[in-house]
Amino acid sequence: MNSVFARSDAPRGIRLDVERIEFPNGLVLLLSEDRSTPSISINAVVMAGSRYEGDAKAGLASLVGELIDEGTRARTSQQIAEEIEAVGARLATVGDYQVSGAHTIVLAKDFNTGLGIIGDVLMNATFPEDQVARQRDRRLAQIKSRLDVPRTLASDAFNEIIFRGTPRHRPPVGYEKSVSELTRDDAVDFYRRFFVPNNTLLAIVGDFRTADIIREVEQTFGEWQRDTRFELPALPRPTGQTAPREKFIRAPKEQVNIFIGHLGVERTNEDYYVLLVMDTILGSSPGFTSRIPRILRDEQGLAYSTFSNITSSAGLDAGRFVAYIGTAPGNLDLAREGLRREIERITREPVTPDEIESAKSYLTGNFVFDFQTNSQVAGFLIDAEVYHLGFDYLQKYPDLIRAVTIEDIARVAERHIHPEALTTVVVGPVSDG
Repeated sequence: MNSVFARSDAPRGIRLDVERIEFPNGLVLLLSEDRSTPSISINAVVMAGSRYEGDAKAGLASLVGELIDEGTRARTSQQIAEEIEAVGARLATVGDYQVSGAHTIVLAKDFNTGLGIIGDVLMNATFPEDQVARQRDRRLAQIKSRLDVPRTLASDAFNEIIFRGTPRHRPPVGYEKSVSELTRDDAVDFYRRFFVPNNTLLAIVGDFRTADIIREVEQTFGEWQRDTRFELPALPRPTGQTAPREKFIRAPKEQVNIFIGHLGVERTNEDYYVLLVMDTILGSSPGFTSRIPRILRDEQGLAYSTFSNITSSAGLDAGRFVAYIGTAPGNLDLAREGLRREIERITREPVTPDEIESAKSYLTGNFVFDFQTNSQVAGFLIDAEVYHLGFDYLQKYPDLIRAVTIEDIARVAERHIHPEALTTVVVGPVSDG
């Protein structure tokens, strides 16, 4: 068992003492003690989601994530629910684009109950046939209802274009056809293939003694056998477009939804922190800090809602640069041109000293609010492990933001934002095309 300890002191008194332990079976445990409240957050993440399911099985990872608490070799779904409710907790399970897993928050005295159930659903889920059918039917209903939401329809259509040929073009919930054909065997195969200890991270944050937690985790997961043949599949990398594209989808609604943008960046991109400041200036913060909301919504009255960003979707795979506006049909042309104008301006004109200082103050000032709860800290520990951020990230982040200059923003905007090659998707009372 390998153990690494790290300490991070951040502004406003936040301090994380983090211990990283890797067990012989490959399970990685991330621990941070916090005695301020008598609770413990347990976040278990399997590094597999819809990016590994294939188009024909679209929606499988999401289905598996919903089903892992619907019965195990030791417990029925009813027993799992009753045990969790008996200690006043809730169990959340998920299968997303990048990860699957389970999360709960329990009082410190009930830690063993929470950890036992988390371990059970990760290692021993049985996928009862009736539960598979029930969840599949629920997912089909969800797919139908979400496509009746124009903004969701526009976002999905946008992704289908800019991520073409890669897993990210699919909605994680899947398609009606693919989900309708998913079987219990599909779910079991995905579970057995990816839910292995050497593909799992476990973050635990709260009121405990580290030595006690290590012992309990070892007892719970120690018999979980490493898959010595396990290897994550290789995935195709997306290619950025070189010319503009447009798609119009008719929807009988009173608003038009416009998505404009192109392929974005990975979370590990060297320009990430400069792009974060650029995002804040262009369109990702509230109030008067961002250009697009201030100009198009507040000054010109063109938008019900509007934003833009390139960093929020950055992950293991490249995300998307996107600018969005919802507006009245009569404002379609003005709104679309307004977005394009601001996108081009960020690549052609330097931002002002006031803009960059306001953006940096906003980002460093709000950073502390991402670490207010044990769940937030557990999520950070997972991100720090996945993206190699370092557990001293709380110290580094403010300095990384403060170091950004006007010249840096000009450089990365020119490198990563391409006004000449934008995809535009419009959904609303328009002609299809």
